[in-house]
Formats: sequence, C-alpha cells, structure tokens
Amino acid sequence: MKLLRLHIENFGTLQDFNLTPESGLNVLYQKNGWGKSTLAVFIKAMLYGLPATTRRSLDENERKKYTPWQGGAYGGSLDFATARGKFRVERFFGDKESADTFALYDLSTNKPSNAYSEALGVELFGIDAEGFERSTYLSQRNVSTKGENISIAAKLGNLLDDVGDIGNYDTAVAALEKRRKHYVLTGNRGAIAELEQARVDAQGELERCRSIEVALSAQEEQFSADTDELAALRKLADETHARLQSAGLARERAALREQKQSMEKELADLKERYRRTEGFFRGATPTVEEWRAYCELYDSLKEATAQNAYFTSIPQNTARLTKLRATFAAGVPTEAILARMDHDVETVRELRVRSATLRERCESDPQLKRFVNGVPEEERLTRMKARLQHAVARKKAMEELPTDAQVRTKLPALPIGIILAAVGALLVILSMIPAVAAVMLPLLIAGGALLVGGAVCLALGLHRRSKQLRKIAELSAKRRAWGKEIEENLAAVHAFLKEYRMSTDDPVRSMTELSLYVSQYWEALRNRHRMLEELENSKERIATLCERLRTGLSRYLGELPVQEDYRAELEHLRREVQDYLRQESAERKRLSDCAASDRRVAELQGELQPFLDKYDPLGTMTAGDCLQRIGEERAERSRLSREITQKEAALNAFVAEKKLNGNEDLAEAGDFDRLRAKENDLHVRIAELQKKLATLKSSIERLSAETDRISELEARAAQLEVQLNEARANSATVAHTQKFLEEAKSALSTRYLDGMQAAFRRYLDILTEGQAPEAMMDTSFTVTLREGGKTRAMESFSRGWRDAVDFCTRLSLTSALYREGEKPFLLLDDPFVNLDDKRLDAARRMLETLASEYQIFYFVCHKERI
Repeated sequence: MKLLRLHIENFGTLQDFNLTPESGLNVLYQKNGWGKSTLAVFIKAMLYGLPATTRRSLDENERKKYTPWQGGAYGGSLDFATARGKFRVERFFGDKESADTFALYDLSTNKPSNAYSEALGVELFGIDAEGFERSTYLSQRNVSTKGENISIAAKLGNLLDDVGDIGNYDTAVAALEKRRKHYVLTGNRGAIAELEQARVDAQGELERCRSIEVALSAQEEQFSADTDELAALRKLADETHARLQSAGLARERAALREQKQSMEKELADLKERYRRTEGFFRGATPTVEEWRAYCELYDSLKEATAQNAYFTSIPQNTARLTKLRATFAAGVPTEAILARMDHDVETVRELRVRSATLRERCESDPQLKRFVNGVPEEERLTRMKARLQHAVARKKAMEELPTDAQVRTKLPALPIGIILAAVGALLVILSMIPAVAAVMLPLLIAGGALLVGGAVCLALGLHRRSKQLRKIAELSAKRRAWGKEIEENLAAVHAFLKEYRMSTDDPVRSMTELSLYVSQYWEALRNRHRMLEELENSKERIATLCERLRTGLSRYLGELPVQEDYRAELEHLRREVQDYLRQESAERKRLSDCAASDRRVAELQGELQPFLDKYDPLGTMTAGDCLQRIGEERAERSRLSREITQKEAALNAFVAEKKLNGNEDLAEAGDFDRLRAKENDLHVRIAELQKKLATLKSSIERLSAETDRISELEARAAQLEVQLNEARANSATVAHTQKFLEEAKSALSTRYLDGMQAAFRRYLDILTEGQAPEAMMDTSFTVTLREGGKTRAMESFSRGWRDAVDFCTRLSLTSALYREGEKPFLLLDDPFVNLDDKRLDAARRMLETLASEYQIFYFVCHKERI
C-alpha cells in the first residue's frame, strides 16, 4: 500500500492541511506543538476510525483529545493505492460514534466504491487498530511492544480464515475464563460455593421446621382455654354496663336539682344588691345624658383650673428677666448701634487677615532669601558681564580665524620649477653629445631658458612657502594669547557664579539669570518696605477700632478687659437683647391669660356645684370622686335590673325544660363511680385476653405455614446435592479445556518465532554496528539480553538501549506480519529521542535502507535527528 495524498479539514491543531508524500522516506521536520503526533493519529483514524470511549483522560480518549480547537468539520480524506487500484477514503467524526461518516471513492472513476468497508485498516492489513499501532505505527507515546495482542498472534500463526476471525481465540479464552469464574472465585465465592452454602441452609431450615411441630400443638390447646375465658368476661361486662346506665341517670337528676338551687340563690343576691342602690339616689336617679353633660362640665373646669395654675405660678425665668432689666436699665441698643459694632468687628478681622498675609509675604519672599551671603554689587556685576562678553567675543573671533589647512594652499610654482629645471638640465646635457652636434645650440639655448625659468619658479614658490609659514606661526601665537585671555576671563566669571550658587555649564545664561535675580531682589526689598509701612498703619487702626468696640460694649456688659477681638462679646450682647425682648413679651401675655383664666374657673364652678350638692350635701368627696360615684351607682343599678330579669326567665325555663318537680328517687346515684371502675377493669381484662388470642392465632398460622414446608425442603435439599455434583464436574471440564487451548496456542506461536528472532537480530546488528549482546524473544514479543553470562530483562538497560531494541522489535514484527498481501507504510513519530549520536547515524542508514522497501513517514522536531 502507498499513501498518495492527504487532506485535513480540521483535526486537533491542524486545519486545512494538505500533504502529498513521495515513495520511500518522507521527513517532516517541525517544532514541538506543530502537530506531528496529530498528523500520525489522523492517518491511523482514516484507516480505523476513532474508537468511542467514556474515559475522561485525554491520553485515553482520542476522539475527545483531537476535537478541533478552532471548531468546524472534524475529519478529512486520504488517497492511497493498493493492488486493487487507487482510492480515496473520507471520514468525519461527531461527538459520538453514531454521528461518524465514512465514504470510499475509486479515483479511476471518481465514483463511490465498495471495494472496502468501514473496517478499512483490518481489510487492508488483516489486523485490528491495536495490532496496527503495535507494528507499523511507531508513536512516541507508545514505542514499546510489551503486552500480547491476540490479532497479531493469530495473523502470525495463520489462524485467520478471514478478517472476522481476528477475535475468535480471544473470545474463546475470555468465554472459558468467564465460565471458570462462574464456578470458582477467590474468597470462597462462585457457583460451587453458593450451591454448597444453599445445601447447608436447606438442611438447617428442614431441622428447624421439624422442631416447630411440637410447639404448634401446645399453642393450639392454650388458644381453646383462652377463648372460653373471654366469653365469660364479656357476659359479666354486659350486666355491669346495664347497672351503670341506671346509676348514671339518677346522678344526672341530682346534679340538675343542685343547679336549680344555685340559680335561685344567685337571683336572691341580685335583688338584695338592687335594694341597696335606692338609698344613694333618694328617688332622683339622673339620666345617662344628664350625667355625661356634668362630666364634660367637670373636664372643662379641670382644664381651666390647670391653665389658671400655670398662669398664676411664678415663672422659672423671673430671675433671668430681672437681671436683663437691670442690664438694659439705660435702654436697649438699637439695630443701627449693633450694625456699626458688627462693621467694626469685621473691619478688625479683615485688617488682621491682611496683616497676617503681609507678614507672611515679608517673611517668606523667595527673592529675599536667595542671596544668603549678600547681594552682588552693581559695579562688580557689570565688570563680570563685560569680562564674559569679552571672552565670548574672543571665542567667536578665534572660531573665525583660518585654520592651518586653509593657510597652506597649494603652490604649483615649486613642482613646475623643479620640472623645468630638470628638463633644462637634460637638454644641456644632450647638447654636449657629439651625435646631436647639429642641434647643439638650439638645445643649449632651450636648456638654459628652461633652467632660468625653473630657478625663477623655485624662488617664487619658496618665497610663498615662507610667507605661509610665518602666517601660520602668527595665527598660532594669536590663538594661544586669546585662549589664555578667554580662560582667565571665564575662570573669573565661573568663580563669581559659584559664589552665588549659579550653574557654570552655560555662563551666559547663568549671568543673565543672576542679573534678573538681583533686579528681583531689589524690587522685593522695596515691596517689603511698603508692606511694613502698611502693617504699621493697620496696627494703629486696629487699636482704634478695638478701643471703640470696648467702650460701646462696656455700656451694656460692664467693664471689659482690653483685648484684640470683641466678636464673642458682641454676639453675647445680641443674644441678651433678643432674650430680653422675648421674655418681656412673654410676661405681658402671661398676665393677660391669667386674668381670663380666673374668670373662666368661677363661671364653671357656679354651674357644677348645685348638681354635686344633691348627692354629697356634706361635701365629703371631691367633684371628680362624686361624679365617678354617681356614674358607678347608676351603671350598677341599671345592670342589676337587667340581670334580675334575665335570671328569673332563665330559672323558669330551666325548671320547665328539665321537669324538676322534686319527687324523683335518687338512691342509686352513689353507686355510679364504683360501677364505672368495675366496668373499666373488665374491659382491660377483655382487651388483654383478645390481644393474647390474636398473638396465639398469628403464631399458630405462622407455625402451620412453616410445618407445611417440610416436604418442600426435603425435595430442595436433594436437588441441591445433585446440582452441586454437576457444577463440580463442569468446573473440572472448563479447567482442562483452558489448559489444552493454551498448549495449542503456544505450539502455533513457535512457528513464527524463529523468523522474527532472525529479523530482529539482523536489524539490531545494523543499528548497533554488530556490537549488540545476545538477544532472545519469546512468543509475546518480550526481548531479553544476555550480558556478563546472565540473562537480563530490558528494564536493567538504559532508555536508549530499550528504545533501540523496541524499534528493531517493531521492524521484525512488521516483516513477519506482512510477508504476503498489502505491504503497509511506516509511521515513525520521533522514535530516536534517546539514541546517542553513533546509534542515531546507524538509525538514519537503516531508514535509508528500509525506504527502498517501505513508504516511511518520519516525524522529527530536532535537526540533529534528521
């Protein structure tokens, strides 16, 4: 089989991802978290789907773990080629397995195909998803091949007739183990133990039922005797009840007679109390309306008396009013006088606030505090300004002087003179050669002329060079003189600025600021003199105003001490004036109200007294007590009259209703309590006996039911004995079957072990370059190594050794599994994490060799493992 192309719509972190692999080795180098393992799981999911599980751990629930982070359709497609053609499988997954979709297309026709079903991986490779992951899918999360997979063992042993036979052996082993556990479990459990316990329980129940038969006979005899006793007690209770009814009737008539006598006595008492009320009123009982009118008149009299007492009493503020009258004996100050005093107080306050402000400004003016060591003199400041200006001008002039490079201009006369002199000398020398004797004179003239011209040019050039050097020396001397002058002036300026704590970083700016500060200082000093003069004037005015306030207030409040603020005294005077005016007004009103109240009390007393004299001629009671007594006696007389009428009617009706003629015989009334006690005792004994009989009857019925089970229990015990013997025989048969099936499986497994072990040894020699110790593999793919003459498990070796052995085991398993049929691809999810550099190189060479036989997908996150 070969993968042609894959497309991931959404799967884990991957979205809209396409990959077109090549034949042989395909290396996918990406950083951690890109989705290499996700891509490997996607390929497996396209072949086998995603199993449904309820496990919460993401490592054990691939459907939940690879749900798209970004949402969208969950799945994709995979194009592949087999011996049957080229196909495309599309799978999309839902929250549950029932929501998954599967589609297969033939790429030669682009139509749906039924060449393979949803069990695509099993039909292609003849192995389930777990076997695929343990062979061709080398995931970083599960490199080891430990543990036995039934489908792998079955395929290696050629036990499969078709794909549906993958789980036959596993199913048979599971069924036998389940049946064995049905019969025998640890802790004395299982069907055999249950049957043994049931047999023991049945025999014990049988013995118990046989012992119950003896007790049943005794209880039936006791039930008969108690039934006879109950009939005798019921007869005696009926006779006692009849006598009790007769005594109850006589007792009821005696009670009615006593009730009649009580009613007659109560009526006689009411008539006696009614006769006593006639002595108080003497035949002149007032009506309700009359009595209420005089009560209201009395309430008005009490109110008028209370008001009169209030008005005539000495007020609590009399002493206060007397004192205020003495204070304002010379008259009350007018509002104009008080307003003028308020103005003087406010003026004093404003002057004090202004004085405090001026004093604070005089003491805290920052311009006056700036020059702690004294203010610089104007002449010295001007001199330092001149020196600074001179230094700045010199510095600017120095900057405008030409540089040495500008003075040293090019002098073309020197090189021209040298060239002319050289050419002239050459021509003179040539004129001396016999061969050119014919032109000797022209050459000699020309040479001489050139020598003269060259000498003139040299002289002119040297003169100009000397002039340039003199000018450069003059400029250098001028710079030194000016520099020294600038340095001296700036040093003096810096010392001057530091003396007054000014910065020397920018002397011009600092000198300007210092001049400004000096001007501000003198201006602040002039302002201070003006403020001191204003302070003195304010002080004199405050003293004048305070003296005027003291004089004015002392006229009303007495002699006052000399002080700075008379606001409190003025407020006190205002309160005294207001209090005096208010109390004088209240006293005038009180005197007026007191006179009116006296007149009202006299009028009310004249109206009420004649009425009171009728019932209290001697005047032994107060008006209120007398009115209350009249009301109580009048209400009592009216109430007694109503009750007498009601009681007479009730007595007549009672005698008529109960037919009390006084001739009844009530001798049996005294036996009522005795007969009732006897009847209650009989009922208690009857109830106890009935309860005892009910208990006996229930017990007899229960014991009878138990004894009826004796025959059934005998049959049950015999049946359990037979079942127990049968279960023991079946358990022995299951144990023998398990043993024979395991022996048959082991015999079949040895058929492929030699070939796998040889392939494993070959791969391990390549990976370790022939340095691996002797290795052995059992039928469960477990490898052990011999080192130091002793066989050791893989846990005794380093992680790198274990990964190398596991990788070779996977390759040998793949070779053995797929000798025939479709040859799968290999998914390698970074299996060489723990290999050292030497074995990593060997692993790369092995992958290159395997690439000629398999299509390999090698996922890696480090360049050194590529």
